[in-house]
Amino acid sequence: MPDMDFTYPRIAAPTRSLVVVDLSADRIDGQVAACVLQGIVNRTSDTKICVTNTWCFDNKGGGERQAQVSQRLLERLYSDIPAERLAGTDRDWPGLFALVERFRSFIRGLIVWDPRLEEATIEAATTIAGQTDGLAVSPDIAKALVPLNLPVIADLRTHNFRSNLRCLEWLKENWFAGANKHVAFTWSHMTTDGRSWGGANKDFVVAHRLFTFFLDIRSEDERRHYADVVKEYPPGTPVMGWTDETWADELFCRLGYFMVPFISVENLTVHSSFPPTSGSQAPPAPQPLHENGVYVAFHIADGDNLEHSLCYEPDTIMSTKSLGAVPTTWVINPGLVDLAPRVFDWYRTLPPNQELAAMMGDGHPGSDRYAGFRFYCDLARSYTRRAGILTLKQMAEAEAVAWNVRPYMINSGYAGTDPRGVGPYEYHMDGDTFHVGSVYPKGDPEFIRSLVRNAPRKPLFLNVFSGTASGDAPAAIEQMANALKASEEADGVRYAFVRSMDLAATYRKWIGR
Repeated sequence: MPDMDFTYPRIAAPTRSLVVVDLSADRIDGQVAACVLQGIVNRTSDTKICVTNTWCFDNKGGGERQAQVSQRLLERLYSDIPAERLAGTDRDWPGLFALVERFRSFIRGLIVWDPRLEEATIEAATTIAGQTDGLAVSPDIAKALVPLNLPVIADLRTHNFRSNLRCLEWLKENWFAGANKHVAFTWSHMTTDGRSWGGANKDFVVAHRLFTFFLDIRSEDERRHYADVVKEYPPGTPVMGWTDETWADELFCRLGYFMVPFISVENLTVHSSFPPTSGSQAPPAPQPLHENGVYVAFHIADGDNLEHSLCYEPDTIMSTKSLGAVPTTWVINPGLVDLAPRVFDWYRTLPPNQELAAMMGDGHPGSDRYAGFRFYCDLARSYTRRAGILTLKQMAEAEAVAWNVRPYMINSGYAGTDPRGVGPYEYHMDGDTFHVGSVYPKGDPEFIRSLVRNAPRKPLFLNVFSGTASGDAPAAIEQMANALKASEEADGVRYAFVRSMDLAATYRKWIGR
C-alpha cells in the first residue's frame, strides 16, 4: 500500500541565520507575545528567531527544575548556522522588547486579550495574530508599546465575553474560515501566573495560521462543544496542543480524531524549517534460545507527546551516565522526520543497542469511526516507514491497529495493569506482527521476579514499561537489569535484555517463523 500524502505542517522558508533570545527574565505575557512574534517572523524570514528558557509549569513544575534543551540543541545540532545573541534591558519584558525593536517591520498591529478571561482570549488573540500578523499582547504590554503607534487590530476586552463558550462562538464565526485546516489545535493552562503551561507553541500556531481555542474540558457543558470545532476538520485529523487526557482520549476517540500533545516545546518553526529526513536502524537480532530463558525489553514511553520527544528525552540522553548500558527502546513521535529533522537524525546516532519506537498520539479514532481510524492507521504506517521504525507503541485497540498497520512489533497497553493493554503472558502473532503487552514494575525487580516465578511456561517474553524520561530512566533500567541478573541462579533462569524488535525476532525464532 503506498504511503499517504499527509505530513505535519512545515516551514517553507529555510533557516540561514538565527537571532537567539533568552526569555527567562520576561514575564509570561511577554513570553507569549515573543513566541507570537517568532511565528510571524519565522514563517517567511530566513533569519529566524530562536527562544530559550520559556516557562512551563507542566515541565517539572517550572523554573530551574525544567528540562531546558534549546541551548544544547543549538550547540549540538545547529552549530553550522550563524547565530546572533539578542539582549534587552526592559525590567519586565527584556527579551520581547529587544525582539520588537529588531523585527518591528513584521508587526502589523496589536491584538489585546482580556485578563478577565485569560485562557480563552489569549487563544483567540493567537488565532487572530496568525491571520493578521498582529502581536497578541496583554493590556500592560499594549500600554507599554503606545510610543510605537501600532494600530489596534482587535481589543478583546470590548466584547466582554464572560464565558469561554461565548468567546469561542465569536471566534469561530469571525476567524475560522480564514484559518489553516491542515491540523486542529487547542490549548489549556494558558494563564500568566506561576501555574501557566506557557506560550512556547505559539510560534507554530501563528506561523501556520492555525485556529486555536480554549474550552474547559472538565466542564460537561463545555466539553460537548469541542465537537463544534473538531468536526469541521476531515475525520482523523490530528488535534495538536493539549487538553486534559482524562476526558480528551475518550472524547476525541468517539468523534473520530486523536490528540498529539504539544507542550513546552520551543522553536518548532526553526526545527521544521530544515529538509525532511528519513531513517533506518540496525535490523532485528534474534537471541539464542534457552528453555529457561527470560527475554526482557525495556521501553521509555510517552514520546507521542512532543514535550517528551523534543524535551525530556533529549535532556535525559544528554545527561545520563547509563546510556547504552542496557538495550532500551525509546518511544518517540515519528512525525519528527518532518517536524524536527535534525533532532530525529541526532536520535539515530544513539548506540546500536538503543531502539527508536513510534507512538502517533494520545489515543486514536475508534475503529468504529471508519474514516478517522483508517486515516490514523495510514498515518502510522507512513511515518513509521519513513522513520525506519519497526516497533509501534499502541494503547487502545492494539489488535485492530496491528492488523491495519502491520508493524514488525506492536507494544500494547500502557503498564500491564492498564485495562487498555494485555497481560504479561499474552503475546502472540497478529499476522506478521508480534503483539505483546506491557508490565510496569516501578523500579522493583521483585515484581519482575514474581512474574518469572509464576509464568505458565518458558521461555518468557516480557515487555517492561520503564517510566518516562522526565527522570533518569536509563539509570533505573540499569539498576533493574543488574538486580535481575544477580537473581538468575536463585530463580533458575537466564535473562537476556534486548531491544523491542529483538524481542519480536526471538519470539519468531522460538515459534519457527
